[in-house]
Amino acid sequence: MDFKIRLSKPEDSEKIIELQTSSLRVLSSSYNLNQVESLVRSQASARFAQNEIGFVAEHENEIVGFASYLTHPSQISGVYVHPNLIRQGIGTRLLKAVEKIAIDRGYKAIQVFSSLAGVSFYHANGYQSIRQSGFYSEQKTWIPCVILKKQLITVPIAQQVYQPPVSLPLGLKPLFPAMLFLVTLYLVVVIGPIVVSFIRSFFR
Repeated sequence: MDFKIRLSKPEDSEKIIELQTSSLRVLSSSYNLNQVESLVRSQASARFAQNEIGFVAEHENEIVGFASYLTHPSQISGVYVHPNLIRQGIGTRLLKAVEKIAIDRGYKAIQVFSSLAGVSFYHANGYQSIRQSGFYSEQKTWIPCVILKKQLITVPIAQQVYQPPVSLPLGLKPLFPAMLFLVTLYLVVVIGPIVVSFIRSFFR
């Protein structure tokens, strides 16, 4: 199946909500009817937040899937595919588009609050389950979910170990290794003899 991925536009909103509603009602077998209908209402009203970037998958000028990404924090807020077109690579392509945006914005990791039915999809795309969670839809209906996370950029071990313990001004960050060396040298040269002298006096 041929389809293209593009950024969503304001005029796509009606089609996106229609697709989301259809996807929730058909593919949310892990939830009861009350939970599904509450999600349909609450998720429709939550679309297009100010810090949300959306993508759509388009086939023959019809929207067949969409994904959305929240920039603060780096989080996927939804990946939906038309129920008749699942397992054709649409969701995976949308997910890759979201991950690229996160990387381009400098994020090293991304997380998602997944529906119970969506966990296997994220696992297949390299996400790791962090913990069970949930939220109240419409402030009254409990929706269980799973928090998952994916490391987008590998952080070198040396960087993990020797990262500055405090936030340094931008101009000082390149000097941090030299500063660390000087502090270590000071401790060895100045404090070292004092420690040795103390130990010697203790055993006299």
